[in-house]
Amino acid sequence: MYYCKPGFDKLLSFLLLTTILLGISCGRKQQLVSIDPEISKYISSFTSGVISKTASIKIQLASNASTTHPLGETNQKLFDFSPSVKGKTIWIDARTIEFKPDKPLKPGTLYTIRFLLNKVMDVPDKFHEFVFNAEILRPSFVVKEGGLRSNDDNSTMFLPGTIETSDFEDLKDIEKILTASHGKDNLKIVWQHQDDSKIHHFTVEGINRTGINDSLTLKWNGTPLESKNSGTKLIMVPAKNNFTVLDVRAINDDGQYISVLFSDPININKELNGLITVSNQEQVVYSINGSEVKVYLSDHPEGDYTVNINTGIENRNGKTLEQGFVSNISFESQKPSVEIVGKGNILPHEGRLTLPFTAINLNAVDISIIKIYENNIPQFLQTNDMGGNSNLRQVAVPIVQQTIRLDDDKSLNLHKRQRFSLDLDKYLNAEPGAIYNVTIGFRPSYSLYDCGNSGIENTDETNEEDWEESEEYYDTGGNSPDDYDDFWNRYDDYYPFGYNWKFRDNPCHKSYYNKDRFASRNIFASNIGIIAHRGANNQLTVIVTDILTAKPVVGAEVKVLDYQQQVAGSTKADEFGIATLETSRKPYLIVVSTVYEKGYLKIDDGSNLPLSRFDIAGEEVKNGIKGFIFGERGVWRPGDSLYISFIEQDLGAKLPEDHPIEFELHNPMGQLYKKLVQQNTSGGFNVFKTATDAGATTGNWRAKIKVGGATFEKNIRIETVMPNRLKIDLNFGTDTIL
Repeated sequence: MYYCKPGFDKLLSFLLLTTILLGISCGRKQQLVSIDPEISKYISSFTSGVISKTASIKIQLASNASTTHPLGETNQKLFDFSPSVKGKTIWIDARTIEFKPDKPLKPGTLYTIRFLLNKVMDVPDKFHEFVFNAEILRPSFVVKEGGLRSNDDNSTMFLPGTIETSDFEDLKDIEKILTASHGKDNLKIVWQHQDDSKIHHFTVEGINRTGINDSLTLKWNGTPLESKNSGTKLIMVPAKNNFTVLDVRAINDDGQYISVLFSDPININKELNGLITVSNQEQVVYSINGSEVKVYLSDHPEGDYTVNINTGIENRNGKTLEQGFVSNISFESQKPSVEIVGKGNILPHEGRLTLPFTAINLNAVDISIIKIYENNIPQFLQTNDMGGNSNLRQVAVPIVQQTIRLDDDKSLNLHKRQRFSLDLDKYLNAEPGAIYNVTIGFRPSYSLYDCGNSGIENTDETNEEDWEESEEYYDTGGNSPDDYDDFWNRYDDYYPFGYNWKFRDNPCHKSYYNKDRFASRNIFASNIGIIAHRGANNQLTVIVTDILTAKPVVGAEVKVLDYQQQVAGSTKADEFGIATLETSRKPYLIVVSTVYEKGYLKIDDGSNLPLSRFDIAGEEVKNGIKGFIFGERGVWRPGDSLYISFIEQDLGAKLPEDHPIEFELHNPMGQLYKKLVQQNTSGGFNVFKTATDAGATTGNWRAKIKVGGATFEKNIRIETVMPNRLKIDLNFGTDTIL
């Protein structure tokens, strides 16, 4: 680590020499600091590697801080940055301290961070300061245009595309990157941004087709992002009434297909069979979307293909393609990848536990299984949902680390996606109530991707020394709060030092092989299904069923925990698998237990199912009392008698049998007109008899009934009703009928 401090006497005669030496020292490459392995006794984790410029710096202590401090922002100066950074220090909990910079960190900078550990706990003198590094992603971006598309009028076109950035950027700066011009006209660019996304969609609109073929100029300049990336692309704009093929592309994203772009929208009523053919493909499937035709092949394409586009294809105006078109395209080899099949975290078992996964262009995968102890599940779910993986080290231990060969069966073509099955019973004896985090990853040496003679390299922009420094940086020498320090350092190494965003999608570069590419799933072996509904009166209804048979789980023990992991209520499921209980505190987690199995359901405010998709209209139960108001008809005239009935239901028997019921009738101005009080009848059916004056105001009156602290209301329509009259003009004429 280098500091720019003058080490000479402050004599004027040496000032020039000091300045020169300082310039040389500051110009040297900043090195990664060496971490003393014994520091893991006091710090369990910290932010490191390559991070976003918007990221915060976190330190997690191995034990609670010995000093007393309130949670939230503190005035303690615990962090010191080189280069300097201003920000806020925040205590997240008794072990976690976070530094939030006031401004985004400087891209491409390697920061040296000093944490004053002695201010939060008693440590030996050599650990008073904990010094570590964090590197900020360098700004970069990629512009992808999706090809010209025709509007329905055939006279204008538009150009869709995307910009993908290496880091989160200001949306206004993103929009300054790109410009488009057609002739002398600067074209309008419409943007679509998504929150917390690095992919930004754009559409160049208003591209007018003229009488001749001309060009659209697309320019990008990364100066607003402090990036040196810039470029220009010319795109041919066809002349008006020139029905032709613009481009043929091999698309590898979102399912592999061939995209054929025409200058005009295609007639969807005419078959394309035989008009677009692909070499070595007897049958293809077409999809028409405006001026684009998508051609899907029968198998996962790979390698070179010839696409023939024949005359006879019609646009929407009935004009046919006058000249055929031939294009040679190439589908690149599928990049090494692995995916876990299916969704969800609960794995019902009847016999053996298996986890299906698929892989392509890999001859082996690395399997790691982490066990989250059953008694640590409530703590785990405080900061995670069932599929989360945050702070695993505090609640879990690795139990399996193994490499599985995929090339044992020589008949499999591993260059195509193949399905495999991971026999979990072979690696673990599933403990009831425990959750297992299964990660399937791969290394550069497992790749079957064709990188030519060079193989997988770092390229000149990322030296091998960077990777070696990264390995030394995480070498802890075995001193840690547990026996798995080496594993956790690898597991938490999201982007290693030397990671280069430009090569993130290049399987021939080491930057491709990171946790972004791995497949991970939390597995919970259980046949217990849980549904819960919480009412407004703290009543919780839990339904417990067997996932395999859909039968109720009779006698299951249902326990409700609050956020502090204390029992807030417990009961057992009845013969229908239903358990009803009232909780004295806000529930957070439901734990259902049988003799052999356990089940969990997180019921915090953020875990409930979205209600916007369903019709949930109904009456709210007020103070445990239900009520319904109705009249003998729907409309009354001024002066009519009113017979307003009220049905009461008090399932909780909270009110005495002969409790009073208060009836109020309000006119359309909201003024009280009549008030009646009578005792509740034994059956709960009550009738209030009243009437309005003959000159009463017409409009919507309001009936209010108050009972046991609950109020029920209904509109009463008082209207001047004119009876329906039928006037008949009966005329038999002058002719004699009989």
